[in-house]
This record gives sequence, structure tokens and C-alpha cells, in this order.
Amino acid sequence: MLNAIGNRIKNLRKEKKMTLAELAGKRLTKGMLSLIENGKANPSMDSLHYIAQQLNVDVSLLLNDGQIKEIRELLLVVEEDYSNIKDPFNPNQVDNIKQIIEKIMHVQDHLLGNNYEEIRLLDLHLRLKSFLNQAADLEEEMYSVIHLYEKIHAYNRVVNCFTFLASRAFTQKDFNKALQYVKQAEAKIEPYVHLVDHLSKLDMYYLLTILYAAVDDVPNTEKNLELAIDIAQKNKIYYRIDDFYRFMLVQVMSRNDLEKSKYYITKLKLHADFTEDILSQYSYICCETFYLNLIEKDYRRTLEIAKEAKKLQPDRYGILKSLLGYIVAEETYALWALGQYIEAINCSDNFSIPSNIHHPYDLSTLYKCFAVRALCYLEIGDREAAKREILYASNEVEGFPNTIDKLFIDEAYKKIIENK
Repeated sequence: MLNAIGNRIKNLRKEKKMTLAELAGKRLTKGMLSLIENGKANPSMDSLHYIAQQLNVDVSLLLNDGQIKEIRELLLVVEEDYSNIKDPFNPNQVDNIKQIIEKIMHVQDHLLGNNYEEIRLLDLHLRLKSFLNQAADLEEEMYSVIHLYEKIHAYNRVVNCFTFLASRAFTQKDFNKALQYVKQAEAKIEPYVHLVDHLSKLDMYYLLTILYAAVDDVPNTEKNLELAIDIAQKNKIYYRIDDFYRFMLVQVMSRNDLEKSKYYITKLKLHADFTEDILSQYSYICCETFYLNLIEKDYRRTLEIAKEAKKLQPDRYGILKSLLGYIVAEETYALWALGQYIEAINCSDNFSIPSNIHHPYDLSTLYKCFAVRALCYLEIGDREAAKREILYASNEVEGFPNTIDKLFIDEAYKKIIENK
């Protein structure tokens, strides 16, 4: 493609009877222009636009239409492959990621950022490299991609790039940095908010909600949560609505608001039934056990639900397996509340925190299981085991927001370590 572009530039220059120096003007050297014309240098998109301006032609005239078609067809394939990577940090996905990167590498020299397809492939290439820890400066490179998207007014993608950076920082538990990325997205799109679709806005508000919660900023958490739900309800959009309802449920349960807790658990049930989606249904089960233990205090019903939930087949991405941890944690809690201490310890003997859980709210819920185990050991007279379990839980949630579960762990710590 470099030879093709170079030949077009050379032919157009000669047609217009321009010398190398005239075409190079003030921004290019004659030597660099000569290398470009002879296919020995790869012009940047800025350089191509400059050359096209000097030649008084549209930049598309310098590009190969056949190559554009090939890139568009490749993007369709790469998008589908990328969408199938549900857990990019799973070692089993490494070969798949490498294969997608290899497909993009075949046209890498042609990705100049002159149109949406090229920019999107640059974007996906960078993301895939980051999954393999091969993006030396992810932030700087992503900002370059964002700049290219801004040039073509693809503000949905601008939001998506910032949320990608935020998600990476989130998995590293750098919540403040993650929050700054999403706030940058919010500021970037403010003048062009009419060009951003509702789904992109919901993604942005969802991240703002969970990140403000992670840094214990309650007013902004609730503000963004309400903004998101308002957009979803006004536009009859069901995307992410169960995520928002779950988050709202946690908020109202933390305030011991019985009426609203019942309202949101009902909403989650209706949503799960409506979508008939296995993940929505399983997420609802997790919330239901939490609700039954904390609000209804119907511990026997929790045990019944947990028994049925364990019969569900794991999904191909292992998401249900991660959610099962919440079920086991609440099952252990229910057994403890019923005074079945040995059964509670046995139930959670193999309990561990899934590696894909990062939010302090979720982590507090799961680490609560170790605090419950500690209280069970205390009841059966094994104080050393009780200390071991509660110290582990307490150390892991240090500095987390004071959710119901975090406060439960703190109280258990006082009872076991401080004998209060």
C-alpha cells in the first residue's frame, strides 16, 4: 500500500507540474517526500492531509479503495472475535488474543487513522496488546486514539476509550485514577452530548456510580445513579437496568429502608423474569439471598435458594462460578444465624475470593464470609482459628467504605480481637 500511495502522490505531483520542494512546502522535507513517493516511508494521516491540501485534492484520492474495502471486511471479523473474549485475562484466552492481533498486524502499516474503520482497528489492537501486557504506554497511546475519534466526531467511542482506561485502573484497584478517566470522558462529551447515544451515557454513569461509591463519595454516587435510572426509564431502555437496580438495592438496604428494599428486590425479579437471561436470574438469586438474610431474616429460605442455585450448570465464561461465591457467603451467614456453626464452617471450607471481583462493596460482601467463619469458630471455642479468620477479613477490607458488610466485619473484629 505504501508503494500505491507513493505512486499516486508522485503522479499527481507531476500532473500538477510541482517539484518535490513545492509539494513538500514548509512541513515536509524533500528527502522525506521522496521516501514517501518511493514507498520507503509511511506517511502519517496528518502528512497525508497536508499533501492532499498541497495538491488541492481530497485525501481519499491518495488512498486505495480496495485496501479500504479489505480493512472494512477485516474489522467485521475482528469485532466478532473481540466480542467473544469475555475474560481477557484468563490464560486460556491468550492464544485467541494473539490470533486476533496477528490478523490486525497484516494491515498495521495501512492503519493511518483516516477513517472510522482504521481508527477502530488501532483501538482494538491497543486493547488486545494491553491484555497481554504489551502496551508499553497504554494511556498515551489511547489518548492518541481518542484524538483520532474526536476528529471524526465519534464521541460514543471517545466515551468507550475512557471507560476502557477506567476499567483497567479499576481492576488494579486504583479507584481514584479510574474515576478521573470517566470524569475526563464526561468533560469531553459535554459540548457534544447530543451526539452521544443513551447506551454510552449509561455506561459512563454506571462507572461514575460505582467509582464514586468505591471512593466513598455518597452524594455523587446517588446523583449519578439517579441520572442513569432517569435516562433508562425515560427512554424505555433495559440495558444495565439490573446493574442499577442491584446498586440501588445495596444503597437502600444499607439505610435499612425496608419499603425501598422490597421495591428494588421486586424490580430485579421482574427484570430477570422478563429477560429470561441466565446471568440476570442468577444475579437476582444472589441479591435475594442477601435481602432475605439482612431484611427478612428468613435464613431457612436462604438455605433453600442456595441449594437450588448450586444445581445450575456453569456457563462457558465462568461467570456463574464467580456469582456462586456470593451464594456460599450468604448460605454461610444463614447457617451461622441459625446457630449451625459447624455446618457453616463446613459450607465455606473451600471458599475463596474470585480474581475478577474488584469493587470494595463486592469484596466486603465476600470477605464477610471469613468474619462469619471467625464468629462460628468463636462459638465452638476455637479462638485461634477465630483470630486467624477475622484478621484476614479485617486486613483485606481496611480502608474500604463503611458498607453493611464492612461494618459487620469491624464488629466481629472488636468482639474477637478486642473482646468487646
